[in-house]
Amino acid sequence: MTATANQLDLSPLPPASRREVRDFYQFLLSRRGKTSKTQITKYNFSDLCGGLSWKGDAVAVQRNMRDEW
Repeated sequence: MTATANQLDLSPLPPASRREVRDFYQFLLSRRGKTSKTQITKYNFSDLCGGLSWKGDAVAVQRNMRDEW
């Protein structure tokens, strides 16, 4: 199967496979468009720093939670 940069010959494939390839191509194009236009939201947690006053043993609590599984 020979292909150029802009065209791909899908005629050897059965119709269901051609549809699947075209659908996947459309999915990739839409995904590419969404990632370039969408801004990643950055959260600022500085107002929460120092807000927790906990005097427990973090490792012991983590092991206890892990052992519950």
